[in-house]
Amino acid sequence: MKKAVKFLTASLLSLALLMPAANMASAADAEGSSTGKTSIASETKAANATKAATFSDVPKTFWAKDEIDYLVQNGIISGYKNGKFGVNDPIKRDHAAIILARALGIENESAPNPGFRDIPMTHPAYDEIAVLTKYGVFSKAKYFNPSGKLKRSHMAKIITEGFDFDYSYLVTFKDVKSSDPFYKYVTTLGSAGIAGGSNGYFMPNKTINRTEFSVFIARALEPRYRTGVQVEIQKVQYLSDGRLKMDLMLYNNTRNKVFNIQGKYDLYAGNTLVAKTSVPREFKNVTVNPNQKKAVAFYFSASEIKNKVNLNNISLGYEHKWKYYQ
Repeated sequence: MKKAVKFLTASLLSLALLMPAANMASAADAEGSSTGKTSIASETKAANATKAATFSDVPKTFWAKDEIDYLVQNGIISGYKNGKFGVNDPIKRDHAAIILARALGIENESAPNPGFRDIPMTHPAYDEIAVLTKYGVFSKAKYFNPSGKLKRSHMAKIITEGFDFDYSYLVTFKDVKSSDPFYKYVTTLGSAGIAGGSNGYFMPNKTINRTEFSVFIARALEPRYRTGVQVEIQKVQYLSDGRLKMDLMLYNNTRNKVFNIQGKYDLYAGNTLVAKTSVPREFKNVTVNPNQKKAVAFYFSASEIKNKVNLNNISLGYEHKWKYYQ
């Protein structure tokens, strides 16, 4: 789907390999890698960062609280009138359509009637289903089955198509064969650090619940929620000595302490390449503990600056490599 998403931090691709639990007594001979694209943190995000709703079934220690709070704060998802979020409730197909359309910022766009016999114009999710069908996220058919439960394989398709992820086959799963019609979507989300699976299995036919769907949507929008070592731009500026400085936030979304982190970056202003590194460069003396973040600075040399333009509509393509103990 060729459509800009609602938030400036939406990522196009992020490869993240899941790492085993760390054994700090072992040699540091294991390596990880990730690639992706992110955009500069904006005032819009700060303005939306209001206090999240409190749900009686989402305690402070709940594993997906941050992701749920993020979506609530940005008006993408809400709970029930009884004060619950419904963490274990299966996500229905029409609810998934509403959430995805809001995440993409297209819920108010006009679209032709999608032609589903069970989706009249009076249906609460008609507009969202229609616009997602217009963009090819949902396939045309006689029936939409709005109250049907969404499977993990179907989730992979609509998120991959909705966010226009580039197909990637670097991460595969034992229970998803290459002949499976959802193979390219599942492997793409696995490669993007959005869907990790469990012990090498994706479980494509398993019904997805509201919590899981929220996590996948949050990961699609925000690299900081993805697995692997991710990054977010905080600030960029030209320096008087000819260099360009990026203030970055590194997120270690693995179960291991990572170090020897190397970054390779392509910085864009709109569609214009501003600066590019030819080889990865290490963040000297930087380590990040499991599920922690760290502010760092990265400098492009004067020779790495390709076009000196106004630093508006900034986005960053990145490749990360790191070491960890196994």
